[in-house]
Formats: sequence, structure tokens, C-alpha cells
Amino acid sequence: MRSNKCMKTLVITLILITCLYLLTITSSKTSKAANYASVNKELTTCTFTEKRGDPSYDYVIGSDYLPHFRVFFWVPKDANKYIPYADKGVKTDVSEHGSVEKWSVIEATKTNGDYKLVYIYVPKTFVILQGKGFQNKIHLEALIINR
Repeated sequence: MRSNKCMKTLVITLILITCLYLLTITSSKTSKAANYASVNKELTTCTFTEKRGDPSYDYVIGSDYLPHFRVFFWVPKDANKYIPYADKGVKTDVSEHGSVEKWSVIEATKTNGDYKLVYIYVPKTFVILQGKGFQNKIHLEALIINR
């Protein structure tokens, strides 16, 4: 009789734990979906034809006395989020800087009509490995986040 009571207690405990687990997963998915929906409402993708700077890239000598390459893009003045990316199949995680999504995008002060100039700092390792035309393998998506 005592063994039967322990078994019932164990089964009830396991059922409660399972229910709590399922409830947590369900609420987490609902919360993520709600967050995604609210973020999605805030985002307006800026569809425009990619406009490269002229020249399309240059380099500056840093405080470390090494060249730092920059690839230039003209983006709409309202753009306030930038997502750099590379051509499909191009390996970009070639240094401690990480993959292309982690590369620095900087807004320059230069403007031209409805556009502003931004540039992506490109790791030297990527430039060396890709060689001539490296700048043509790097692209930039610009977003306007309405707040």
C-alpha cells in the first residue's frame, strides 16, 4: 500500500513538472511571436538600388600604422540600421573581426541630395584573401526603423 502511494505521488509530480514545462515553452513561443510582430511593425525595409561610392573603396592608415580598408555606399538619409553582407559562397569569417554581419558600418558626414555616405570597414585578411575586386563582394542593406 505504501509503495502504491509513493508511485502515485511520483506520477503526479512528473505530470506537474511536464505541465509546467509545456506551459513555459508555449508562453515563450507566444512571447517571441509577439515581440517579432511588434519589431516587424517598427521596421520598414528601405528598398533601393545599391549605390556605391566613387571611389568604391579606399583605405586609411590607423594608429597601428596599418591600412584599414573602407567600402563606400550611398544610402537614403532616413536609413538608421545597416546590415552588411557578402555574395553567396564568399567566406567572410577570416579574422578576429568575425563574419561580415559583425563588421563596422560608419556614417560619414557627407551627403548628396536624399542620400548619405556610409562605409564598411573590411578586415585586411578579407582584402588579401579576396584580392582585386574584393569591394564588389561586399554589399549593404539599409533599413529605416520607425520609432
